[in-house]
Amino acid sequence: MVSIEEYELPDELYYVKDHTYARVEDDGTVTVGMDDFGVKGLHEIEFIDLPVEDDEFEANDSFGSIESAKWVGGLLMPVSGTVIEVNEELEDTPSLLIEEPYGDGWLIKVKPSNLEEDLKELIHGEEVVLEWLKKEIAGR
Repeated sequence: MVSIEEYELPDELYYVKDHTYARVEDDGTVTVGMDDFGVKGLHEIEFIDLPVEDDEFEANDSFGSIESAKWVGGLLMPVSGTVIEVNEELEDTPSLLIEEPYGDGWLIKVKPSNLEEDLKELIHGEEVVLEWLKKEIAGR
C-alpha cells in the first residue's frame, strides 16, 4: 500500500492518470474503480452514470461519468474489453464509492480483450505511483 498524506493507493493495482484503477482478478477479469485520490476530491456524489453489461470499450475510452457538488467528469477505461458486471449498489448508495473505493465501491467488471498490452500503458508499482501521486497532490 502506498500512503502519502491522507491518500492510500494499493501498489498491486494499475492506475490511469484520471484516477481510475484496474485490479486483475484471479479469474482473469478486471475490476475497475476510482482511486482514493480521485474519490476524496468528490466529497458528495450527486449522480453516477455507468455503462450496461455487454458494452465494449477500448482502453482510455470514457465509460461513464460522475457528478458531485464540486466536480463533473468522465471515467476512463483502463483496459479494453467487455463489461460483464456493473455495481448496481452504487445507484442506491453512491457514497460507497467514497467510503470503500477498493472494496464495495468498485464501478464495473470487465472481460479484457488485450490485457497484457493495456497493462503496460498504466501506472503501476510503488515508485511510479509515489512520483505520480506527489505531482497530483501538488496540483490540487
